[in-house]
Amino acid sequence: MKLFVSPTSPYARKCRALIIEKSLEHKIEVIECDPRSDPAELLDANPLGKVPALTREGAPALMDSPLICEFIDSLDDENWIPKRGASRILVLRQQALADGLIDLTIGRRIEMQREADKQWDYWSERWERGIRRTLDALYADRGQYERSVDLGALSVAVALFYLDLRYPELDWRGDYPELGEFAARWDQRASFEQTRPPAA
Repeated sequence: MKLFVSPTSPYARKCRALIIEKSLEHKIEVIECDPRSDPAELLDANPLGKVPALTREGAPALMDSPLICEFIDSLDDENWIPKRGASRILVLRQQALADGLIDLTIGRRIEMQREADKQWDYWSERWERGIRRTLDALYADRGQYERSVDLGALSVAVALFYLDLRYPELDWRGDYPELGEFAARWDQRASFEQTRPPAA
């Protein structure tokens, strides 16, 4: 199997970190690519032209990080996503909040990269308000995941570190020190050390 990734993609980082946490590097080869250049092998795997994308022997390729992570979690008996019940829904909810935070951060980044006379304050301010609301929610919910080692907690940590990469002027650690402590614990894990993105 091959996992197509970009070094700065937080969605790909989530998948890569889960592979390392589950010691599945021998089963899944990680292939770095630039999705903006539309490499043929990536487009064959994912017509959307996005990373991550996972090719499988004799089976359709998978795209979208929640689906890929669900598949990765099925490859052994160590469950990072509970199989059923309220705990499963809670982990998937945390992943959805984290992915949404990443979406908002990307939206803001795109707007801020436009030429100054083409930027819309409405959009940048809307993304920023959404980021703040999501951080507030993650802060309020932290008791549900801050000591957990599962896909929900991993996803939240990836999203927080993506803020460092694409919104470095936001002092989220100063405003949410407990989230900073949570992220620091994940940053010490080998899965995060090995998947740190290059500097922006």
